[in-house]
Amino acid sequence: TGHEFVRINNHEHTDLQEYVGQYVCDPDTGQLVFQEGVLVRAARAGHWVVLDELNLAPSEVLEALNRLLDDNRELYIPDTGNVVKPHEEFMVFATQNPAGANYGGRKMLSRAFRNRFTEVFVSELPLEELAVVLHKRCQVPPSFVKSMLAVYQDLQSHRSQSAVFLGKQSFMTVRDLLRWGHRGAVDSRRALAVEGYALLAERLRKSEERQVVKDALEKHCAGVKDL
Repeated sequence: TGHEFVRINNHEHTDLQEYVGQYVCDPDTGQLVFQEGVLVRAARAGHWVVLDELNLAPSEVLEALNRLLDDNRELYIPDTGNVVKPHEEFMVFATQNPAGANYGGRKMLSRAFRNRFTEVFVSELPLEELAVVLHKRCQVPPSFVKSMLAVYQDLQSHRSQSAVFLGKQSFMTVRDLLRWGHRGAVDSRRALAVEGYALLAERLRKSEERQVVKDALEKHCAGVKDL
């Protein structure tokens, strides 16, 4: 369509100021000036915005979006009291994973809020398609793809069958799988396992969680011991 694409990533610590702006010090004058946030700039310019992981955003962010998404189509800036009318070609899209046990930290958005969007539900990719993506897009050899998918299935199984992975980001997702594939060319299964461990285990706080990841990598990356 020729529209500029703007992506805003949400998390539990997302600040409303990232959306609408804040006062900053002008390096030339030393005066406080208001710097508009990414959503305000996109609204003025008529860009297309994707609000990623929207149901991770704090309540104050969702409340600010309400006015923009209803019939008024206005964006209120609390710090200045200004109201921004978006460009006529401005569009808002949003993505989210389901709230519940499999995706920690995500809230259930109200029906009224969700009704402001046209909802499209996308099921998880089958393993056969994930294999094609890893091989074609990430340039991972088929033999390594098989090991990666086995680890992925193993960790997903642990996530659903035990209480080990209770952290908000401690289980393996498709995004983790693609990040693993994009970490660069490896010439051995041990190197593959090391890269996987660095991605998946280093962020975990509990030793028993890291052990589950280590066991899965050693089990499915043939010949790898003592990571």
